Amino acid sequence: MADIKWVRWALAGAAAAVAAGALALLLVPRPVPVEVGAATVGPIALSVADQGLARVREAYLVAAPVSGRLERVELHVGDPVVAGTTVVARIRPASADLMDPRARTQAEAAATAAQAAVGAAQAQQEQLAAEARKADGDLARVRVLAEKGFAARQALESAEAQSRAGRAAVRAAAAQLAVRRSELAVARGALLGPDAAGGQAVTVTSPASGYVTRVLQESAAPLAMGAPLLEVSDQAGLEAAIEFLSQDAVRIAEGMGAEIYDWGGPGTLPAVVRRVEPQAFTKTSALGVEEQRVRVLLQLTGPPATWARLGPGYRVWGRVILRRSPHALKAPVGALVRADGRWAVYRIEAGRARLIPITVGALADQEAEVLSGLKGGDRLVVFPSDKVRDGARVRARARTAD
Repeated sequence: MADIKWVRWALAGAAAAVAAGALALLLVPRPVPVEVGAATVGPIALSVADQGLARVREAYLVAAPVSGRLERVELHVGDPVVAGTTVVARIRPASADLMDPRARTQAEAAATAAQAAVGAAQAQQEQLAAEARKADGDLARVRVLAEKGFAARQALESAEAQSRAGRAAVRAAAAQLAVRRSELAVARGALLGPDAAGGQAVTVTSPASGYVTRVLQESAAPLAMGAPLLEVSDQAGLEAAIEFLSQDAVRIAEGMGAEIYDWGGPGTLPAVVRRVEPQAFTKTSALGVEEQRVRVLLQLTGPPATWARLGPGYRVWGRVILRRSPHALKAPVGALVRADGRWAVYRIEAGRARLIPITVGALADQEAEVLSGLKGGDRLVVFPSDKVRDGARVRARARTAD
């Protein structure tokens, strides 16, 4: 009987132990399945982005050089033109008998003003050429210093941007000089009258190479001198006007690197900040909120063939690079959480999530620069749910095939 009683007590004890173990398993929380990322070292850039419109930097309005009858304009919007070669309009001048003393005096004054404008354009071209030569010299010196490690990469990029801007300004000044010379020829032709040209039509050539963007007078009609005919735009000077919030615009400076993206074509287009307009304007957002915005002009710097399909008025997105870090410690943006008013992440240590405060630098679309609190290779919880707490047991969620 004693043996039977002892066996019963042993079985009861074993059953109680099994029940206690099962209860303990039920009470112990199961590991939370989480998505796991890692802290890595690599390049990252601090940037600001917004949307705007593409536009041409230089547009030329062609006007009637003499009074007379305009022949039908054969050009249409989008047709290519070559400076000084393509005939954009033909005008048969009015009879010389119709030019009264007052009109002749005005024509002589216009010729004198055109001559002065040519001189001013020549002086401006010489000034810009001198500035371009100085920018090229500065670029050469900065490049030598950068190769020896005595100049920062940002200084080299700024010098390159200034050099490119100087060369572009010289080209624009040359085109402007051609326009002034054309205006001078037109003014002098108005004084000669139709007899000097043998009664033939006066031909008007394009002042710049590019394409026609507007035709203001297409049909044959009598015109007065100075009447607008069409507009010619230089596509080589295409740029993007991006409307940034004023708090972002104050961080942007001329010469900074930039890029155009989401413009409809493949990849991104390199650009440089040409100008930050000093005057902000009020714009109402889609949500009805009034915002102060500043127009920032981004000059495209890549080969024109890469953005040949981009035209004035097209909607684009622009991004300005404020700072680059080639060897930054990065964490997925989805791993960042707010704790006690600052940034933190859940680092996985021995199967448990530990809340680690960090200091964040640059924020990109998918990555964040970590200045302190982590080291390369740390495993992090990405997009933690409300079940993830400091010290909670976690396990990596199995990845499903796409």
